Amino acid sequence: MILYGRTHCVGDNVGCDMIIAPALHDTSDPAVLAAHCLADADPALAEAAREGDVLLAGNNFGWGDAPEPAVVALQAVGLAAIVAASADAGFVQVAAGYGLPVLISSAATAIAAGHVVRLDLAAGTIADHATGAHFSANPSTPELVAAVRRAQLLRRMRQVVDEEGFDG
Repeated sequence: MILYGRTHCVGDNVGCDMIIAPALHDTSDPAVLAAHCLADADPALAEAAREGDVLLAGNNFGWGDAPEPAVVALQAVGLAAIVAASADAGFVQVAAGYGLPVLISSAATAIAAGHVVRLDLAAGTIADHATGAHFSANPSTPELVAAVRRAQLLRRMRQVVDEEGFDG
């Protein structure tokens, strides 16, 4: 599966509580989660992010004891994938369950914000369209690729219902 997205960057040690504040962990409204996503790490990200964008993170991304609300917030803001130098294994596992791939590539975090990247999940490759640079990550499992497809389909179905309504 191939994903394309514009990049947004955050630094090292971005934990779950920095992704979404603990006071909002029980919030189920995607709009609220999106508005406050990564507010401590990059206050402008929630406004700048668009559906399908990619987050570039440094070392130790997603640490902490509340990965589920953090993953939901990242998806609510529109992020389709995370590329990190390193990430918490528990966070990566929860993200995979929600269809949010986390690719580990320390070299790819050198990609600048605003660049369009091409992620080949099955092959584990990352291409920066602005510079032509290519980076490697571990290939995604077939189960993760299937989960990403389901998440993308669900996102598209929600968009159609929002735009056209539902008479069910």
